[in-house]
Amino acid sequence: MARRLEERLAAIHALGGDAAAPGAAALLRDALRSKTGILIGAAAAMVGEAGDAAAGAGAAAELVAELPAAFARLIERPIERDPGCRGKVAIARALHRLDHWVDAVFAAGVRHVQREPVWGGSEDTAAELRGVCGLAHAHAGRADALDVLAELLADPERAARAAAAQALGDAGRPDASALLRYKVLVGDPEPAVLAACFASLLALGGEGAIPFAARFLAERDGGERAEVAALALGESRLTGAYPVLRAWCDASRPEARGRVGFLALALLRLDAATDHLVDVVRAGRASDAVAAARALATFRDDGALAARTIEAAAAHPDPEVAAAARAAFAR
Repeated sequence: MARRLEERLAAIHALGGDAAAPGAAALLRDALRSKTGILIGAAAAMVGEAGDAAAGAGAAAELVAELPAAFARLIERPIERDPGCRGKVAIARALHRLDHWVDAVFAAGVRHVQREPVWGGSEDTAAELRGVCGLAHAHAGRADALDVLAELLADPERAARAAAAQALGDAGRPDASALLRYKVLVGDPEPAVLAACFASLLALGGEGAIPFAARFLAERDGGERAEVAALALGESRLTGAYPVLRAWCDASRPEARGRVGFLALALLRLDAATDHLVDVVRAGRASDAVAAARALATFRDDGALAARTIEAAAAHPDPEVAAAARAAFAR
């Protein structure tokens, strides 16, 4: 049985993602009609790619129509048929990618919990599934999207909470910011969840959301939310984030400035921020100069930036700065 499964999986992988290859449709259809999550998952992933490329036409549309029934079989006896939720996640991702709402998949998937035995207890393997289904609710503009995502923000699993925070930003609804602000204020033990909340808040509110994020920078020198907020402000690339981050860097201790502050400034990709970092490389204290060079090297594929940074490092009185800059951009 195991050998047969391996052969069927190998046949799907041998298609190289080409669902239009001779015999591919029959092979994928046969896999989707099975009761094995790993096999269904492999086929569903390819159907999502094929349907996206073919705009759901012809054979691809027929295969997409197989996905809801495949999901129903897997959710009927989930642990036995689909350990790890790989098949159900692949189906939800495929339908989401195709912007094809199926209530029996997304409404059921966002509530599905699948506790599987592990050494010393059990773990819920359906967090990713709930997250994907939450994203689908947001992108489909469902009337109950905010209610669904509010529940996911309180999900026990990090992956589901982070996906909910991302989905609230993707929904494009200004009223979603209230949920995100509340979540940031009450906190979360996982930095990834807070990062997603800040990113969505800044995406929804733009320049107007900067003051809220900036409030958490007061938790400098060890405050986790401060570092998460700083990086989110940098990734936002909003013009108004520069003076806020510059002031935070100037007031922070060298360790926090070098580890987070300079990186946040580099992520802005604004001329003023880049100019400041280059100046630090040229004339700042040696530890700051090295940290600033490494932050700029985040974009080491930018030849002009690399040349400018290395030139500035060569002008620094400490030769170790030049060596560190060259090494950072050479990686």
